[in-house]
Amino acid sequence: MNRPHDRRPGAAVPTPHATTRPRPAVRSRAAYVAALGVLVVLSGCSTTPTELANRVLPESTIIPDVSLPLAPSLSIPLESAVAAALVFWFVDPLGPNWEVAERRLSPTLVHLSLRKKRIATGGDGEPPQIVRRRATELALKAGTGGYRILEYSESTESETIGARRVTTALVLLTDARPARSP
Repeated sequence: MNRPHDRRPGAAVPTPHATTRPRPAVRSRAAYVAALGVLVVLSGCSTTPTELANRVLPESTIIPDVSLPLAPSLSIPLESAVAAALVFWFVDPLGPNWEVAERRLSPTLVHLSLRKKRIATGGDGEPPQIVRRRATELALKAGTGGYRILEYSESTESETIGARRVTTALVLLTDARPARSP
């Protein structure tokens, strides 16, 4: 029999094998009673959610019920025009697919970071072209003959609204001819 004074230091403590009966499901009964209580309380309410909303919300709409006449037989509701303008402003279909940020680490070393816009209808194959074009521009501006791409990576960043594609490149401006890496 193992007694506390019989144990060696560092030895495992034996666990007693007790026979226990499973507990009754008290939590589930309490949940049923609470749900029943909520139903009883809510059944006594005489106002519906629609009546409450009608008291709180304004009686007139934010956008008036007006149509914009474009031709004698064609008119567009103002709310549709506002919705289209908001979608156009948010999506910006005429804007660039990638935003480019560059950081100079030294006079000959540049870090390029590209982030794709959230809603785009293409442009997935553009990052290598953008990196080469920007590296060529930087080399010409610096007066060097070319560049070398030391590092290049493409990944996805998770954000609250949605994931965005991200590309990073490390460009070394040199006198050598440009290498066709990415």
